[in-house]
This record gives sequence, structure tokens and C-alpha cells, in this order.
Amino acid sequence: MKPKTAKDVEIVRLQARAMMRTLMRRAKCPNTHQFGAWINNKSEQLGWGDTQDSNKWRKLIDGELTYPPVKSVQMLSQLFHDAERLYNDGPANLWRALWGNAADPTVLWPLCRTRLDSEGPWLHEIVWEEIEASSLNERTFREAIREFEGELLLAKAYGEFLNLNHLAEAIALYRLHQATNSLARSDIDGVGAYRCIRHCLDDPCIFLELDSFDGFRFIHNELVEMEIRRLTTERSYCSSIGIDSDQAECYADDPLSYIDDGTRWDCLDLNWAPATTKNIQTETAGVFDGSRRTKPAPVLPLQTENSSSGAWSHNVVHILSWVRER
Repeated sequence: MKPKTAKDVEIVRLQARAMMRTLMRRAKCPNTHQFGAWINNKSEQLGWGDTQDSNKWRKLIDGELTYPPVKSVQMLSQLFHDAERLYNDGPANLWRALWGNAADPTVLWPLCRTRLDSEGPWLHEIVWEEIEASSLNERTFREAIREFEGELLLAKAYGEFLNLNHLAEAIALYRLHQATNSLARSDIDGVGAYRCIRHCLDDPCIFLELDSFDGFRFIHNELVEMEIRRLTTERSYCSSIGIDSDQAECYADDPLSYIDDGTRWDCLDLNWAPATTKNIQTETAGVFDGSRRTKPAPVLPLQTENSSSGAWSHNVVHILSWVRER
């Protein structure tokens, strides 16, 4: 199908770049030429022609195309079993979270891993698939959106890095709350969902992942525009945040300055929440060692720039600030 708008074309390019660069990483090929050679070697028994000298994959890798690369995706599916899913749903199902049908219960709700396990977004795919297949204790939407926000706030307070699963789940929860609230005013607290999205976009690991396929700026703008539209058309949502519609653009660009994490902790009222006050401002803690905390957590420490985050993560924070100012 021919893309209808300039935005549709950009989405096609984004999908192609993300798919190709993900597959290149798997094949351990740092450039187009080496990927073509890898494809030639793997596809010899399939009877394909040369793809290295013809530079067949360059336009997909660089996102230089106008139409969906249907035939190329079908070819790649013969070598990578999930190539088509990667193109359509995105890494960590990000495209599905952004543009999937919110009214279809099989589209967004399955992306919310917290519905089954609080540590779901951190789990390896094999472990997650086992939990998803065997778990019988599913949280309600109210419980899942509350638990997810609490886990994310706790992770940020302890300086843990997030991943694309967190961003996909934050978007899915946000859109599910929007869909529910559009039918009838909901009493489920959805104020924190967009703050979670913003925390994810501010995370250096998520930034680097999105930037690896030149997607950060487009996805950032898409989410900001999504929130502006909602604030200007959904009166009950706007009033639940406590702002006027003429503040929509400012809030969508920086929701964390309007509502702090301490306020959200009080709203969530989780029995495992850390002992903290609104006056404590938690900054980046030490690099996460891979182990999860045991609830209830201790009092959150006041962190400083010298809290051994490491030069690498400190530099990434400056990169994030630079990107937002462009």
C-alpha cells in the first residue's frame, strides 16, 4: 500500500531502518557490505542472486525508500524467522504500542508485562515467554498501571537503566487508559502513564537504542504530539492533571517539572514504596548491578553527581540534554 502522507513515508523508513539494523547486529555485521556478504553466504542454498555487489540492502539500512519493502522483508524472513514481525511490530513491539489498535484486546494489553510479573520488562524473552504461557494470576488494568509506575519510579530512584520493553509498556498503558477514558470517564489514575513515557525517553539506554536506528527524535515528537492532542480534546484527563488546556504544549514537553516523583508516590500509595518525602530529589545512583531489590525498599538516598554513575552514563545525560535542545 502506498503511504498517504509524508509522516507515513517516514514511518516506513523508520520501520525499515530499525529492522535492518537489528538484523545486522544479530549477524554481527557493522556495515552494509559485510551484511551483503553474510546474506550471500546464508542464502546460497536458496538460490538467491548476489546481494553484496548489488548493494541491495543499502536503501533499507539507510531508510531511503518510499514504499513498504514487502518483497525484501519476505526474503529476509527466510533467514530470520521474525523479520516480518520486526518490521511490522518493531523492536520490543514498539510500533505496535505506538500505532496498534487500542480497541483490540489482543494488541496492547499483551505488551503490558507487569500484568503478570512486576519485573517483566527486565526479563529475557525466553523467561518471559515461559511466564506468559504458565501464569494464571493476571493483574487488573488498575493494578498493572499502578504497579508499573511504582516499579519504574523505584528503578529511576536507584539509578537502574531501563530498556525498550519499559517504553513499549508505558505507551501501551497510556493508550489503553486513553481508550478506556474515551468511552466513559474512568476513575483509574492515569496521570502517571505519560510521566512514565517521559522517564523512559530520558533514560540513556533507551535513548541509545532508539538513536541506533535514528528513531529518537521522531518517536519523541510523536509521543509529545499524542499527549498534546489528548490534553486539548480530553477534558477529564486534562483536569485530572490539574492544568488548563492552554498549558498542553508545555506539559507535554516536560511533565516531570509539573508533577514530581514524590507526589506520584503519595498518589500510588503502594505498601512496598520506599520511605521518602517530596523534598528528597533522587538523582542518578550507581550503575545497576543486575539484581532486583527486595521489597520493601530502604529509604532512598540523596544522590549527587559524584555517586559513581560512571563517566559513560554521565556523558550520555549531557547528550540527552543536547538532543532536546536541538
